[in-house]
Amino acid sequence: DGDRRHILEQELAGEQRSLEQAKRELAEQLAAGATADRAAPYRDRVGQHERNIQAIQKELGNLR
Repeated sequence: DGDRRHILEQELAGEQRSLEQAKRELAEQLAAGATADRAAPYRDRVGQHERNIQAIQKELGNLR
């Protein structure tokens, strides 16, 4: 279904942008000397975006 593929591709692009932003924020925290506890939410956010990307890619793979 072309519409579904288009929507998933848009979601994937958005998640990839969000992942890059989350990685930048994590790097800033680490560069500022953040403790492990302080950096944890940033690491969690990176992991969540990575999992979302994997799920979307899996769905796209199922459409092919």
